Amino acid sequence: MKKIIFPIALSVLLFSCGEDKKDANHTKDTTTKEEVATPKEPEVDLSELRDFDMSPYDLEATLFIPKKSYMISEDEEGVEDPIVEHNEGEAYWNLSMRSDKNWNITVEDWGDEEKSIALEKEIHKENADVYDYKYIEEGKDYLLYQRALKLGGTTIEMDEKAASKLPNYHFVVVKKINGNYITIKSNDMGEFRKISAKKMLNSARATK
Repeated sequence: MKKIIFPIALSVLLFSCGEDKKDANHTKDTTTKEEVATPKEPEVDLSELRDFDMSPYDLEATLFIPKKSYMISEDEEGVEDPIVEHNEGEAYWNLSMRSDKNWNITVEDWGDEEKSIALEKEIHKENADVYDYKYIEEGKDYLLYQRALKLGGTTIEMDEKAASKLPNYHFVVVKKINGNYITIKSNDMGEFRKISAKKMLNSARATK
């Protein structure tokens, strides 16, 4: 009888150790996942923005632009609209503000052609022989980055304070609206410092 009890007791002991080890591994995995959790994206601030309907310009979307006003007369105040450059039949729009030379975005409607931040990064890789890219901030549908020509040994590897003063910040936002993929970007030909690029990025993220 004693010979039968011993193997059973040994089996129970080994099973118990195996369960403890499994629980320990599970706890370790959970902790690791929590440690690498992506940071929360900053909320869009609409306090200095107003909505602007793009449907009169053949784009079924609402953009958010700086809330600017001007005096029509001594007693009447008007709201400034953006300058919208768009050729009929094209899916490209350029928007700028008369009162703010540092606000200039472009919008493209890609229809059902899929767009994403990952695909935008692939374009950057294709241009790596011409430009250096440094990614500053990234979310699920947006990317803020610095871009510098490699010509003449230009570099963006410097301390943050000095880098923030360079006019080489750009951004891209990708939205899917009514089944269509839309990209909103800083004007590719423009030169923007960090503070200006972040303001435009904030307004672009509000697009709906």
